[in-house]
Parts: sequence; C-alpha cells; structure tokens
Amino acid sequence: MAKQLKNTLWITLHSLAIVVTFTSLLTGLRISTLSKSSIGHIEELLPQGQVHSVHFFSAVVVSAIFFCYLFYKSTSKLQSPHKKRAYRKASARYHRTITRAGTLCIACIVASGWMLFVGNDYISTARQIHFLAALGVLLYIFLHAGVYLSTYGLKILGYLLPKIRTGYRIPVICYLSIVSITALLWLLITNNSHHRLTAKKIDPDFFITIDGLAQESIWSHASPLEIYTDGGANFIDGSSTISLKAAYNQKEIFFHITWEDPTESLKHLPLKKVDSGWEIQQQGFQNFNETRYYEDKFAMLLSNSCEFGASSTSHLGRKPLAQLPANWHGKGYHYSSSEQIHDLWHWKAVRTNKMHLADDNYIGKPDIVRPGARRYTAGYLQDGKESGAYLMNWQWYSPNKVTPKRLPKQASSLTSYQHADSNSDWTIAWFEYQPYQRKEDTYPSNTTMPSVLYTSNRFEGDRADVRARAIWQDGYWSMEVVRKLDTGSTLDIPVKDGICLWVSAFDHSQIAHTRHAQPIKLRLAEQ
Repeated sequence: MAKQLKNTLWITLHSLAIVVTFTSLLTGLRISTLSKSSIGHIEELLPQGQVHSVHFFSAVVVSAIFFCYLFYKSTSKLQSPHKKRAYRKASARYHRTITRAGTLCIACIVASGWMLFVGNDYISTARQIHFLAALGVLLYIFLHAGVYLSTYGLKILGYLLPKIRTGYRIPVICYLSIVSITALLWLLITNNSHHRLTAKKIDPDFFITIDGLAQESIWSHASPLEIYTDGGANFIDGSSTISLKAAYNQKEIFFHITWEDPTESLKHLPLKKVDSGWEIQQQGFQNFNETRYYEDKFAMLLSNSCEFGASSTSHLGRKPLAQLPANWHGKGYHYSSSEQIHDLWHWKAVRTNKMHLADDNYIGKPDIVRPGARRYTAGYLQDGKESGAYLMNWQWYSPNKVTPKRLPKQASSLTSYQHADSNSDWTIAWFEYQPYQRKEDTYPSNTTMPSVLYTSNRFEGDRADVRARAIWQDGYWSMEVVRKLDTGSTLDIPVKDGICLWVSAFDHSQIAHTRHAQPIKLRLAEQ
C-alpha cells in the first residue's frame, strides 16, 4: 500500500509539474523577449497574446507543487534499504544528482519569481537569477527526462499514468493540498496583491503650480509610494525606482512623480547633413524600437480593471491577432479585448514638456488598418484634438536619406545644436523656418538640426486634458501632473476611489520601458 501511495504521489506531482513547468517556461520566455533581444530568435516557438495571467497562474501552481513536494520529502521515509542499494548504480546516481540540481533551480525560480512579483531594491538581480534558473530547468529537463526518453523511448510516457489497484484509496489529502494552496495563492495575488497610493484631500483654494519643482507644502506632507520597475533600455541594470505622491480636491487630481534616470535625453531623432543630403540619426527607429536617439518619456495607465498585464492590455508577440498586421519589433501590441477604455497619459521630454502637457491617449479595441500608414498601433490611440500639433521635420521617412520639410531662415539658429550638450530645447518653431528649397540647402556636412517641428504652442481639445511639467536634475526627473477628476470625455476614465494605475519610465527609448507586476490601487482619502 505504501509503495502504491508513493507511486501515485510521484506520478501526480510529476505529471502536473511537467505541464505547469512547460507553461511557465514558455510564457516566461515570451515575457523575456521584451528586454532580451537574443530570445527573439526562438519567438516563433513561444505563445503570443495576453500571457501574463497564464504565467502568473502557472507560477502559482509550480509554487504549490514545490511546497507540497518539500513537505512530502520532509515527512516521508522515501528511501528503503533496497533503494539505497539502487543508488550505487551509475545511472541512479546520475539521475539523483541531476534531480537535486533541478530542484535547486526550481527553488531559485520560485523564490526569485515571488521577489519580482512583490518588487524590491534587488529586482534586477532577481530577474537575472529568474532567467538563469529558467535556463537551468530547461537543461535539467534535457538531462533528466531526455535521457529517460532516449533510453526507453515513448513507452516511458506510460509511467506517467497511475495504475490503481483494486481496493486502493486515492491520496485525496495530497491532491486537496495542491488544489487548496493553488487556490489560496491565486486568490491572494488577484484580490489583495496591489500597491496602495493614497491621495490626500486638499482645499479647492490651495494652488499647485505645475512646474515640476514640487515646492508646495502638500508634497512635503504627502506619503510617497515607491515602485520598483525594471526591464527598460538604457537605465542602470534596466531598472528605475519611481516615487508617486497624490492629492485631490473636488475637481482635480494632482500627482508628483519622480524617477531615476542617469541622463537627461533630449536629442530626438535629429537630422544630420551628409554628402548626399540629410539623414535621420537612428538606431532602431526603422522598426519602431529606437534606443539611442530618442527623448526621455513617462507613461501612466489608468483603468477600472486591476487585472495583470496592464489591465490585460498587454498582448505579446509579433502577431498576437491573426487578422491584424504583425508589429515590426516583435514585442507586441497594447489593446483592449473588450469594449473597456483604458486611459493613458504619455509625457514626452521634447514633444510635450514644452507644451506643459502629457499626451492624453487611450487604449481601446484594435483600430482598423489604414492604407498608407507606416505604423499600426492596434489599440494604442490618441484622444481627439481641435488644434495644435508637432510634426517631424522630414517629408517622407526613409532609413537612408530624407528631405526636410523646412530649413532655418537664419543659419545661425543651428549653431547651438552643433554642441549636443549645450542646448536644452530640441524643438524648432514653424515660423522661424521656411519651406525646404534645394538652393537654400548650403549647410556643410555633419550639421545637426532638430527634427521636432512645433506648428503651435500646445494641443487644444481632449488631447490636452492632462497638464504636466517635468525637470531633470542630478539623475532624477521630477514631474507634476494634474487632470480633472472627470473630463466628460468618452475616451477618458473618471478618476475615483479604487481605480488602478501602472507606471513606466523610458530612458531615450521608443518602446523599451520599465514595468512592474502588481497594479497600483488609488485611494481617495476623505481627510
């Protein structure tokens, strides 16, 4: 009876562990493609779509099995004298050693995975351990299961099916333990796993200047929430700690946000004169994944839903929707799978900071494919505007040579841009430039010219609902943001108690931003 119990437990743990481990590994590798380009070579083998929830659930099951396995090992006498003699065989000793190494790798995956989920100062180290341990598990599967498969062939799969003898009682307690631990952990991380940001209520007459300096007394008294984010390009170890404070009155919500960024990046796809004309300075922009010549940015997502994967708007892979175009960079799309709208505030250090705005965007259902558009963004779209815009100062994009829309009326206006670190304004005004004419293009080779062309001072309309201003100093951005609690727009969500937020920082990168697992739940304090 004891032998049958052991066999059934072994079969149960192994069979379930095989399924959930492969699920966790495949979805985890897909998530890793966001920051590890080397994995892109096997992306066709990985699942696509909304994989975050699947990864988290499979990780919970792996954790439950691992805890039950440890309990089983610590309370059962698994090794009889006969078994000890069996370990003297070379093959048995080999599998025993490999199994112990594999168990250690799984322990590292479980521990580092929970560290990543909770978030802490060591998040970059935890992510690296998590990735290396995952590779270790893949190697363990090959060295352990692969050897069995090559030795015994497909008939080894028959040992994964339990052989229940007459009168045998299924170890219900073992199964219920795994199910109970899984259910408990899943309920805990879905219902109670979120950061809490409390917005302090202020008097309507209390004035806050949106200048990024945060000199008002409210900010010195507000409690900060620190979010550890990682996975971004160009940051130190890919991580940035983001600090948030919030306040509100009867009409508006205010935020003071600071985040780590070692450099102030304002050179946004500048134009450079070469012998054959002008070219865009770029390193990845052709595939909409620029990671060198780009402005710093910051994004905040607001949603009535608190589901994983940025409220289930993050769909990974080159083509997560079969009927829609593939994305150029292979990382995925943001879109809503339902009718729900998710608000997105997108601050840009060059294109919107001078406007004292964050670009008011939203994430909705996948947009239609528009003929002639070079980039398809699925559900990531802009709110409407009545006027105001910035344009890129080239007529048609090319990865090689481009023709500028406009040239300066005074050649001396480009002097300061020839020294990259001496100019804090990389925008150009429409009326200070004139339409491009070849005969006026007498600039020498290596001349640098900004590419962000302002046609007016700022947006007007829905797209201008979010006012924001940031300054950079000593390795930190400091930004103040304000928006009405309810704008009345169908493309904005009202800010109310219980909505969830996600924040991301960009260090001169187009899409390679930092991220965090748990949502931020906003609480509007009454006092």
